[in-house]
Amino acid sequence: MGLLVVGAFCANAALADAQKAIDVQTVQRELVAKHATWQAKESWVSRLSEDELKRMMGLQKPPQGRLDFEGARALDGTRGAIDWRNQNGVNWLGPVMNQGNCGSCVAFATVATLEGRTSVAAGAPWLRPTFSPQALFACGGGACESGWWPDEAARYLQTTGIPDEACMPYTSGSTGIDGQCSQKCADADSRSQKINGYNQPSSYGGSVDAVKEALKTGPLVTTLTVYGDFVTYGSGVYKHVTGSYLGGHAVSLVGFDDSKRAWLIRNSWGKEWGENGFAWVSWDDSSGIGADTWAFEIAPPADVLSVVAPLDREMISGTYRLTAQGLGTKTQDVRFRLRGADGRDVAAYNCVNKTKTGCTTDIDTTQLPQGRYEIVAESVSFVAVKSQPRELFVINSEPKATVSFQPAGGTDLSRPLSGRPEFVVTVNSAPVPLSHIEFRAIDSAGRVAAIKSNDYVLPNMKMGWRTMTVPSGRYTILFHGETRYRGQVYAVDSNAFQVTVQN
Repeated sequence: MGLLVVGAFCANAALADAQKAIDVQTVQRELVAKHATWQAKESWVSRLSEDELKRMMGLQKPPQGRLDFEGARALDGTRGAIDWRNQNGVNWLGPVMNQGNCGSCVAFATVATLEGRTSVAAGAPWLRPTFSPQALFACGGGACESGWWPDEAARYLQTTGIPDEACMPYTSGSTGIDGQCSQKCADADSRSQKINGYNQPSSYGGSVDAVKEALKTGPLVTTLTVYGDFVTYGSGVYKHVTGSYLGGHAVSLVGFDDSKRAWLIRNSWGKEWGENGFAWVSWDDSSGIGADTWAFEIAPPADVLSVVAPLDREMISGTYRLTAQGLGTKTQDVRFRLRGADGRDVAAYNCVNKTKTGCTTDIDTTQLPQGRYEIVAESVSFVAVKSQPRELFVINSEPKATVSFQPAGGTDLSRPLSGRPEFVVTVNSAPVPLSHIEFRAIDSAGRVAAIKSNDYVLPNMKMGWRTMTVPSGRYTILFHGETRYRGQVYAVDSNAFQVTVQN
């Protein structure tokens, strides 16, 4: 019986540790005591439990080996730096993305790197291509619970390619459920981009100079081992100080700085984490950062077009100015083609105001049914020369929405809550989707004590709440949704429950 009691105690202790969130203040005190070169901060990632964090570590094999910094030189024999956010005064990178509740980091690192390298290859920082991590992950063979391999992702880009984000929007971060490849848009093949090939500047370690040299041609995919303190990174040059092993992770390597002795990475945990989604990681870190890297080979296109406005998933109303930018002899005469949610053409608009690098035209959105559209810019004379589709929403009336939720997974809200209760959320909105939704826990003083947000709102969602992020006590919990229309924010709150948290 004694053995059984000990076994039960160990199991319960392990469960409690798995449910416990990282104490950021404790990490910060450790950093100060050890004179670390970086600072910790709280974010949605640091509020996750160890089990949830491990689920996000979607690299099936953490990096092995380390880069050789012996005799490493700066580029051109001098101390140097590369930062693709500001290379020659220009940002070549797309917006920071968020993988959410899924171990899809390999797909996000691959897409982030592909976007940057596509712009660099075209010599067009305004190109801002978007690619679908959902399509890459679902069709390539990745899974939320088991993650994936960077080699397989690169091979899939070369053999099959992936379409734009509008073709298969990312939903696994909201649902935690693997997407199905069959959910791609019907014309995915014609919208997909391939790479010519790929190479590894470093593999199981190697020369830092080779990685630096590869960064001169654009971002790289790289991997690292993640420890508990990394998820609390806020600013400075990260170097592992404290915290247990969580797993392997993939990111996009977008620069280096000899004076910092650090790599610059673009993560896939949203802008709330790190320095607006980016981080400096020390060359001397034990994570293996840079030991394995992948560079994509992309042939420079002769002609490129991009829809500069609207942005992806932008909501437009009234009179709106469409803007395209092009490069090459076949992009001098451009028109816009608007497609409905069913993929059929709705309207075409010839450019009116033309410049050497682009054109604009004004449209009256009140003449269009409200809802979802895709827009493409194309050459009038060479219809094969066209931009990626951008997803947009037309809204010309005050939005209306309702949000409701119920406990899931056997959660009983009449009893004290601990761990991670889950909720099923139902959203009805018209004429466009909500642009933002967040879970809120409000304390007895009326202050919002906890928030968990999502910018991709589905009609049916499942979201969890880490009760360890708030002190024990009484709370009102609800979901808050928002949509922007004509510069104003229209908000809606769900039904609410009074609950007791007992950690």
